[in-house]
Amino acid sequence: MSKKNKILLMLFLSCTIYSQIEKQVRDDNPGLFKNQKIYHSSPTPLFKARSHNIDFITSIPKDSIVSSILFFKTNTMEHYQEIQLNGDQGLYRFIYDPKKFSGTHIQYYFIITTHNGAYGAPINDSGELIPINKLLVNPVEYFKQQARLNK
Repeated sequence: MSKKNKILLMLFLSCTIYSQIEKQVRDDNPGLFKNQKIYHSSPTPLFKARSHNIDFITSIPKDSIVSSILFFKTNTMEHYQEIQLNGDQGLYRFIYDPKKFSGTHIQYYFIITTHNGAYGAPINDSGELIPINKLLVNPVEYFKQQARLNK
């Protein structure tokens, strides 16, 4: 490949990458931009009979927050439990304890209320708050399945 062709290829790739980044930045998907005050990545997998951290991160200053509540339930509970969480440098953590909350599935979502409004997580692509529903899996079966998939 000649030097001229390499330069043209590099220019073409640069323009392509730039246009893809531009499209992502200008994407109007509400799930990306409507609620950028709270970030959450759900832990995967969640094992039965083990404690797990359920974390939410926010850039909202602590002195602006009126309340920070996790709504949580298992499949054995009829109603959501409202659990007040105290943040530390933007991190809000709930420790799921299977001895305290028994079940095979958990559901949860998180709401922060400020003087200016309310923010929640997680939200879907339409900007609507939707609870996360997670199955608690048997760790032995999970790792057996992972071993079979890796062969």
